[in-house]
Amino acid sequence: MKLTKTKKDSSSKGEKGFSLLETAIASVVMMVVGLGAAGGFAYAIRYNSGAADRAASVSVAQSALEKLRMVSFTDSSLTAGTTTATVSDSAGRSYTLTTTITNTTVSGKITLKKIAVQVVPVNTSGPLNTVNNYYGSVMLIAERCSPIAGTNLL
Repeated sequence: MKLTKTKKDSSSKGEKGFSLLETAIASVVMMVVGLGAAGGFAYAIRYNSGAADRAASVSVAQSALEKLRMVSFTDSSLTAGTTTATVSDSAGRSYTLTTTITNTTVSGKITLKKIAVQVVPVNTSGPLNTVNNYYGSVMLIAERCSPIAGTNLL
């Protein structure tokens, strides 16, 4: 008995390709998935940029706060009030530095100074100014007590 192989015709029903409609539907599905991924990337870029702004702002704020912590308790730079200045970091980026100092007095003597330093990056790129300022701003607070013994007792 002799077995013979039969070749299927390339136009037979089992070897049909994709139709134009199936290709269009697959393209639309891939486009929806791709747009969702692009939105995720845009979200990640925005918050990574905010994190970089915050890290640089913290560095500027720590530097300003350490300068105020190193001066004597009675130094004129620790006078109660609020000051605002524009400073730059080593990369040339500008920040608004606001320093607020408040005094606590007991029996007419200043016994405690609260130092609050707020740093907000200055964004010159236009309409995103308020968004970047919000995500990149930081505030550090420190307290200094009088070095005279017994003045902090109530």
